[in-house]
Amino acid sequence: MTYLFSVDIEGISGVVSAKQGSMDSKEYDRARELMTKEADAAAEGAFEAGEEKVYMTDGHGKMRNIIIEDLDERVELFSGRPKILSQMEGLTEDDIEAVGYVGYHSSAHSRGTLSHTYYGSVVDDLKIGGRSVSEFAMNSYLAAKYDVPVFFLAGDTEIIREAKELYPDIPHVVTKTPTGRYSAKCRHPKVVRKEIKETVKKAIKKKKSKVIHPENSTFHVRFKDEGKLDNCELLPSIERTGPKEFIVDTGDIETNYKVFRACTMLATTVSQS
Repeated sequence: MTYLFSVDIEGISGVVSAKQGSMDSKEYDRARELMTKEADAAAEGAFEAGEEKVYMTDGHGKMRNIIIEDLDERVELFSGRPKILSQMEGLTEDDIEAVGYVGYHSSAHSRGTLSHTYYGSVVDDLKIGGRSVSEFAMNSYLAAKYDVPVFFLAGDTEIIREAKELYPDIPHVVTKTPTGRYSAKCRHPKVVRKEIKETVKKAIKKKKSKVIHPENSTFHVRFKDEGKLDNCELLPSIERTGPKEFIVDTGDIETNYKVFRACTMLATTVSQS
């Protein structure tokens, strides 16, 4: 069986600043090493549970953060961008048994460390099925289309809280407790990694992961800047409902997911020159 891990950086223990996730920063190399080690701990847990194959997708920024040579040699890594399914690349490969999340953060309107929803400088809020969602929820709804259940989550206490609104019993590991947007009470990385490995192993053996679908697949999106939405009106798949608001309702969660992502990309091309 194949297990997929989607890995982000903002929820990793020790990461509290956006600079740590930026390739141009002196702090980046240390943060990506922390990210890689937490991801590898999850893979080790899966292998120790007896699984033969682990896929991992790098889900942060330019998506080439994870240091592949520092992973277990049996891991296959989806690295770089663009990826058709972004943070969920690999979902349609082979027969994915379940998906787990490492280094995840909370949504834009939470009080989590480095909280945002997908593209922090663009998206102010995202609702699916009428409720505000995090990247965890959005990605899990996409997984549900393929009947792939969610079985594990590691991140700060705020994303754990948000995730439990959908998956009350989700096996999880707390990496840190936010004390501000750019600060947190971080647990020691070695302790976190040990818990990730053991929790993943136990979760796989229990096989109690769940598939949860949204009430409907409609995306209600609000951008931070009305100008960033102007280019998105080129897409026939969206309906602009206000200066900063639009709806994506194609009737298919995966298509909505892709259109939403295309809109965030178009939003970055806005220019006054």
